[in-house]
Amino acid sequence: MKKLAIALFSLPLAVFSGAALAGDAAAGEEKAALCMDCHYADDFPDLSAEEIEAMIRAARAGEVKHGEEISELAEEDIADVAAYFAHEGSK
Repeated sequence: MKKLAIALFSLPLAVFSGAALAGDAAAGEEKAALCMDCHYADDFPDLSAEEIEAMIRAARAGEVKHGEEISELAEEDIADVAAYFAHEGSK
């Protein structure tokens, strides 16, 4: 009974893990069009989606110098765009 309770408690944690919340590279391709004036799909070689997402967030926060167009990227699209660049950079 105790194992069943632990399993049931752990299920939501597994469902909402980082993998489950990862961005969608296919959806990010269209959303990344905004970025493609300056960046190419292979500009982020061997970086994970999480690393690219952190870079995008740092640029949006003004922690690193970046063009103003980054503010046009919707918050909910950041993970998808990061997934797209990570996928393309791993080819």
